[in-house]
Amino acid sequence: MDLYEAFISSVPAHLRVRMAVRGRYQAYVETEGGAGLASLPLPGKKPYGDAVVCTDWLGRPLRDLAAQLGSDDMALSALGCAAVNAWFNRRESMEALGVTLYPPDIDEGDVFRTLEPECAGKIVSTVGHFHGGEKLAGMRELRVFEREPRPGDYPEWEEDRLIPGSDVVVITGIALTNGTMPHILELCRSSEIVALSGPSVPVSPIWFDYGVTALFGTLCWDISGCRKAARCGGHKDTWKYMGKSVLRK
Repeated sequence: MDLYEAFISSVPAHLRVRMAVRGRYQAYVETEGGAGLASLPLPGKKPYGDAVVCTDWLGRPLRDLAAQLGSDDMALSALGCAAVNAWFNRRESMEALGVTLYPPDIDEGDVFRTLEPECAGKIVSTVGHFHGGEKLAGMRELRVFEREPRPGDYPEWEEDRLIPGSDVVVITGIALTNGTMPHILELCRSSEIVALSGPSVPVSPIWFDYGVTALFGTLCWDISGCRKAARCGGHKDTWKYMGKSVLRK
């Protein structure tokens, strides 16, 4: 089954959209019993304008909004990703799966802090910039791939050549929103560890069927706080209401 269809078809048909917000940096979607976030791809790193409540989606099936994941419209695709996460990244379902959860005030669940012992002597590639990756101790080499590369980064088009030789690959969840995730996962077939990280990641064992071995996601620990932060634009204010989640194969 197509990766996107696997997630979209898993969203229950009876759930409705209670809130949908396109913020400056993130999309936010709320349904019965859960809420989800997804980062907005930001060309040129420029945020969107003031937060907008997407009134056309309120009351409509959550699955219909989830089906927008993969749209060519990046804001709409991010809303679709947030809708998917409103189903998968809820506390109750993650606890049932045995996902390790960390509340907002606990400084644990970071992808690099967790994987550091396994990166010793390895070639580590990251698709996207991650805070702390450059501080990994003992790794053989760090390769950072970016659409808009900074000095020392590799451009996105070098992924096809260099990712297949990587032992550990950490991929930003935004790759699901912008449509590049399936191809990147194909490049990781020989990698020992394939990890996804960020608020856009649906925390589900579905990923394990596509070669992923570790998930470092988030959850709306305080839904009312996340809703308020999203309507005010989100970004840094949102994180004080977000917990972390870790699931490994």
